[in-house]
Amino acid sequence: MFFRHKKHLPCIMLLLSSTAMAETPEHLKKTHVKHTSHKKEEHYLVEAQRRTYTAEESSMGDKRATPFLQQTQTTNVVTHQTIVDFSPATMEDMAKYAPGISIGNNFGGTQDALIKRGFGAIDDGSILRDGIRMPVGRNYQGATTERVEILKGPASLFYGMQEPGGVINVVTKAPQPHWGADIGTQWSSLGGGNGHFDATGPVSNTLSFRLVGQYRNENYWRNFGSNRQTLLAPSLHWAQGRWDASVSYEWAKYNNALDRGAVFVGNNPVSGPKNRLDETWTASWGQRHLVAAQTNYRISANDRLRLSGGYNHDDYHDRQADPSAYNVQTGILTRRYRSNGGTIRANGSVALDYIATHNLWGMKHEITSGVDYENRRQDQGNFYQGPNIGGFRPSSPVYGLVKPVGTVNPASSGLYQNINSASGYFKDNIHVTKQIIISGGVRYQWFRLKYGQGIPRRITTNSSYKKALPFAAIVWQPLKTVSLYGDYSQSFGANQLPTGSTLEGGYKPTSGREFEVGARYDNGWLTGDVALYNIHKKNVLQTAGLDSSGNTIQRLTGLAGSKGVEASLNGQITQHFSAIVTYAFTEARTMRDTPQTNGKPLIGVPKHTGSAYLTWHDTLPWKGISMRAGGGVHLVGTRAATLTNSYQVPGYATVDAFASWRIPHLIGRQTTLQVNAVNLLNQGYIIAPTGSAMRNSWGQGRTVMVGLDNSF
Repeated sequence: MFFRHKKHLPCIMLLLSSTAMAETPEHLKKTHVKHTSHKKEEHYLVEAQRRTYTAEESSMGDKRATPFLQQTQTTNVVTHQTIVDFSPATMEDMAKYAPGISIGNNFGGTQDALIKRGFGAIDDGSILRDGIRMPVGRNYQGATTERVEILKGPASLFYGMQEPGGVINVVTKAPQPHWGADIGTQWSSLGGGNGHFDATGPVSNTLSFRLVGQYRNENYWRNFGSNRQTLLAPSLHWAQGRWDASVSYEWAKYNNALDRGAVFVGNNPVSGPKNRLDETWTASWGQRHLVAAQTNYRISANDRLRLSGGYNHDDYHDRQADPSAYNVQTGILTRRYRSNGGTIRANGSVALDYIATHNLWGMKHEITSGVDYENRRQDQGNFYQGPNIGGFRPSSPVYGLVKPVGTVNPASSGLYQNINSASGYFKDNIHVTKQIIISGGVRYQWFRLKYGQGIPRRITTNSSYKKALPFAAIVWQPLKTVSLYGDYSQSFGANQLPTGSTLEGGYKPTSGREFEVGARYDNGWLTGDVALYNIHKKNVLQTAGLDSSGNTIQRLTGLAGSKGVEASLNGQITQHFSAIVTYAFTEARTMRDTPQTNGKPLIGVPKHTGSAYLTWHDTLPWKGISMRAGGGVHLVGTRAATLTNSYQVPGYATVDAFASWRIPHLIGRQTTLQVNAVNLLNQGYIIAPTGSAMRNSWGQGRTVMVGLDNSF
């Protein structure tokens, strides 16, 4: 429908941008449009927004929907159509569709660890779900996700304690005011698959609901293991008069493979990606609960208040067959049993925002101000560890030598981390002329960190910190389709130790700053941007190998820097072809530290990354069947694997492809058959070095997924 009605789209979008869309909360704008007399136009707009690789606006930088050419910082959006076409399975897959993102230590493939512009780690606080900070773990669910927005550079102005590389927000599907349902299934070439349902509609004239469910049971891509999950996600949206509100809940029960990956000697792994080096009982499992809510009150046509908040709780457990030593002469790998007996990870937050648009002295002011409070807690129980056991040959593995039996390790048990944070913030985008926007803002950030570990527990850090974080930017739009921008921003936050880590030396918070300049292009069908940046970060938490108990040693480097260029091109390039093209050059180094590490590249950050995907789409000449087919390549360069750069993991290129056929009125209102191929050429590669030669995660091997989806 979107492509058949292209000539009417500009007037439709203009009409809705000044009426219905202006009244819709940002987090619901993904598809939710209020009832007006222009029902057909609304439907066309929803289709246009969802069926393209182009994002015309984002609310990440201003807490309000801002047109692409007027944004004061670099923002990348993985659109709904990108998710539908390429069917990403995890947050790590987002690195394929946005520049400047690489994969850090993902704890055996069980946790999100995205490096943005050279900085990022497990539990760095940079992943949000509908604006709510998420804990450690996997935070992307394909069944519930509408799109993913990525704000590059320091994002502390509105999002608090953050890395200077950027913040990622997963925007979930919202209730709709019209009836609709979707049921589908997907089968994997590895064995198993998943099934889902999605139903939405009005409960009354003012209340709408949505209910999403999914069950997944898929074999792991290596020689043993599986990933299982059950998910249920209900949500409600209410609107009446000047008020609107939404509330959502998500419950997930998971049991996933925990794969420590490859052991390296020099620059080479001791075995290939086919056979695992751990045991059949290795896994991570638990349950996660997430509640998010938002209430908006429109004071006037130009002023509104928004109260938002959320809470998530993850009860996590794992079992590991952890490599501890490798004998080059004998080819024997020594391993041991390790287990987190139970860890509670919980985040809660609340924010009150005042959002206004006013004319003053002949200039339009877009004001966002507010206060927020957040609590982040991690409470680990007993940590179990068994003896070192040899006899395992990676070249011809025989499993069962290590049993899941161990005793409590007092030094590694009882990790406790509690962070309380409170802040106030203000930002004003001043439209000086039709072509020039000057933006200024400030955040005053306070937090207290309490940290300890061991049995009995010993509190080693109990301190508070505070800092004012300024922001400044300018946007100049000399042409209707082109804008230039520059900005300065800062970050500030707590250095957080993940479970199974020890800190070498004293504790300090981390802070960063960035200068950025860029240019954007938007002709309505195709968007492109290029940005140059320079980041300095103080007190960088880095991995420095393993201690005698197998814990990851963390320590703070004095200063690290990242500079580079990012470019992307997204959208429709001809009537029947769309493209996603990205490139990033990133030079991230330790700038002030010991002689052994000074000047060395940061762990896991490639100098060069890029992607190129091309999609063909058209309606076939029979029975109104529409078809989409595409594919492309994702390229990642060589990366340093340790703080001293004692070895490197090689670069790689993976090829993905898909084809889908949308058939009207076959089973339901619409039936879609889709085939996806991931790593089509079955490239063996390391996706995530960890700072230790004993643990390096393999990237997924060739997998073909066949899906069938029915809409009613």
